[in-house]
Amino acid sequence: MFTINNLTYDYEKNSQALSNINMDFSKANIIGIIGSNGSGKSTLFMNLMGILKPTGGEILFDGKKLKHDKKSLYNLRKDVGIVFQDPEKQIFYSRVYDDLAFALRNIGTDETIIKEKIRRALIAVNGIDFINKPVHFLSYGQKKRVAIASVISMENKMVLLDEPTAGLDPISTKHIVEIIKNLKDRDVKVVISSHDMNLIYEICDYVYILDKGKITQEGITEDVFTNEDNIIKAGLELPWLVKIHKNMGIPLFKNEELLYEYWKKSALNN
Repeated sequence: MFTINNLTYDYEKNSQALSNINMDFSKANIIGIIGSNGSGKSTLFMNLMGILKPTGGEILFDGKKLKHDKKSLYNLRKDVGIVFQDPEKQIFYSRVYDDLAFALRNIGTDETIIKEKIRRALIAVNGIDFINKPVHFLSYGQKKRVAIASVISMENKMVLLDEPTAGLDPISTKHIVEIIKNLKDRDVKVVISSHDMNLIYEICDYVYILDKGKITQEGITEDVFTNEDNIIKAGLELPWLVKIHKNMGIPLFKNEELLYEYWKKSALNN
């Protein structure tokens, strides 16, 4: 897994996008990185994938320092997949099957195995009906699911999701949440970059706040979100469940089902 030590990245001489970042992704199975637009979340992901090269500090993967030669990056990307915010940036073929097959063919996977991997990946994202469809016939949310399926088909150890629910309607968002939970059940480490606080609060075990290129807080999800000052300073807002806890004096719940269960019991007791 990734360990990040004093990572710094400068876009220009006087423009620092990341400043002395320290992270340890072994701390939880689903990790959230939160921050407003321009906080450095996407830059961090591009450094992790070797798309950008750090100005200072180091990135370790499975205890070894990340190298930027072609062979090292090829091996890294067999273990770590990324889904960009805009699915158009990683869908290159006109037919869904061919797009999913591209990376597998590129590493020499047998066509029979490719077919099975694609089938399983599309089932995992509830998208098997897309398999032979032209990509331009898909909705934005369906394209996001195809982009995630392309990563699932590679059977990575870790998946980085950059704003996975941005621009999605509520139904599509629920699909993405289910996919993330299924990845966790399959022992795939998931790291999510987002400014959707309700999403992060519901599914993440551990959270880092990134503000203007610096980590301002990290910890167990509930602990991070009950520190309102740090959330507000980062240009974010509290998840609705935390707001209810804070303003109505009721216990803090991780999901709405637990809240409703508590409310029904309280009504019965009264």
